[in-house]
Amino acid sequence: MAMPQWDYRSPMWANHRRPVKEDGVMMDCVIENAALVGRPGRWAIALQDGHIADVQPTMRAPAQTIINAAGHLLIPGLVDGHIHLDKAFLLQQAPAQVGDFAEALATTLQLKQQYTIEDIQERSRTVLERAIAFGITAMRSHVEVDPILGLKSMEALLPLKREYATGITLQLAVFAQEGITNQPGTEKLLRQAMAMGGDVIGSAPYVDPDPQRNIAIIFDIAEEFDCDVDFHLDFLDNDDPLQLPLVVAETQKRQWQGRVCLGHMTKLAGLSPEQLQAIAADLQSAGISILALPASDLYMMSRQDTYNVRRGVAPLHQLADWGVTVGTATNNIQNLFTPFGDGDVLKIATLLANVLQLGTSAQHEFCLDLVTRQGAKAIGIDNYGVEPGCAADLVLLGVNSASAAIATATPHRTVFKAGKLVAQTQLQSQTFWEAVATG
Repeated sequence: MAMPQWDYRSPMWANHRRPVKEDGVMMDCVIENAALVGRPGRWAIALQDGHIADVQPTMRAPAQTIINAAGHLLIPGLVDGHIHLDKAFLLQQAPAQVGDFAEALATTLQLKQQYTIEDIQERSRTVLERAIAFGITAMRSHVEVDPILGLKSMEALLPLKREYATGITLQLAVFAQEGITNQPGTEKLLRQAMAMGGDVIGSAPYVDPDPQRNIAIIFDIAEEFDCDVDFHLDFLDNDDPLQLPLVVAETQKRQWQGRVCLGHMTKLAGLSPEQLQAIAADLQSAGISILALPASDLYMMSRQDTYNVRRGVAPLHQLADWGVTVGTATNNIQNLFTPFGDGDVLKIATLLANVLQLGTSAQHEFCLDLVTRQGAKAIGIDNYGVEPGCAADLVLLGVNSASAAIATATPHRTVFKAGKLVAQTQLQSQTFWEAVATG
C-alpha cells in the first residue's frame, strides 16, 4: 500500500449539484446516507460556511455538492492531542541499544544538539501530511525549549502551523523536557516561546529535582499568558509517590479548572480500585483531563516487573465512568521513546481497545470518542462533533460501524476540514490471480 498523501482532489462521486429552489438556501455540501455513531438509520448532514448547518434523516436542501456516503460511517475529525513533532523519526539516526527511558532521554538530548530548523521541519512535514490524510483535523504538539535547543523548535514549527492550517488545527505546547529548576535559563526561554506564539505551556516535573517548584513555574507562566497547561506526569517506572496531588492542588489554587491536561499517568494502572476512584474524584473536581499514550506507555512501563507484568496504561474506561475527561494519543513516532507507529491515531484507539480489553459495541464507540469528541475536549476544543453548530471537521470512513472502525483502522478515509475536502485515501488491491493475469 502506498503511503496516503494530502490531496485536494474532489472524489468523482461528489461533483453533482441539486437545483436551487426559489425559497431554498444553498448549502456548500450535503453528505447523504451516512451512518453516525450511536444513531440508528441513515443521516444527511448539511455543511455551510465551515460548520454543520443541519443533521436530519433526509434532507432536500439545495447544495453545491452532494456526497452519497452509501452507509459508511461519518465521524468528527480525528484528534491527536499529544505528539512530539520535533522528535519524530529519530530512530534511524540513533537506534536503541538498551531500549529504556534513561537511554531514550540521554540519546535524544544528544541528538537535539544537532537539530536544525530544516531538519525539524522535514520530519514534521512528514507527520503533518500523513496526519491530514489519516483524517486528523486537530493536533497538539509539544515543542521542546531548553538551553541546548533554545527556540529552534518553535522557529521551525510556527511556520508549519500556518502553512497547514487549512488541513489541520495545530496547537503548539511549549514544553520543558529536561526540567526547569535544574536548567538555568529555561524559565526565560519558556516565556520567550510563549511570546512567539505558543498556545499551551507544559513540562515533565518527574525529571526535575524540584517537581513542586517546576509545577508552580508552569502555572505562573500560564497565568501570565492566560493559556492552558499540559504536563507529562507520573510516567516513570518507580515507587516514588504520585505527583498528581501537586497538580490538583495548584489547579484549584489558581482556579485553572478545565484548563489542565495530563499525559501518560501510567502509575494509575497500578492503583487499587479504591485508590483510583478517589483520584478520579479529585480529577473530576479539578476539571483535569487525562490522555493515555499506549504506544509509548506499553513500551516503556513495567520493566521492573519480573512476573504478573502490569499493562502500564491509564484505565481510561474506569476514569470516564467516574466523570473524568479522557482521551488517547500518539505521543512519539519511530524514536527511542516509541520505536513504532505511523501517526495514525485511529490505530492507537485500536491498540487501546486491545490493552484495556474493550470488546463490546458500546466500548468501541467509547474508543472512537477518545480520538474524536472527548479527545478534542481534553485539549480545550469544545463544540466538537456531528451536531448542528459544530465545526465541519469530519471523516467519512470506509466502514459502517464503530466496531468495524476500531477492528480494522480502515485506510479508506475522506476528510473534511471546515467543510472543505482536504484528503481522500483509498486502498487499491487485487487478488493473487488478478495480479498473475495482468502480468
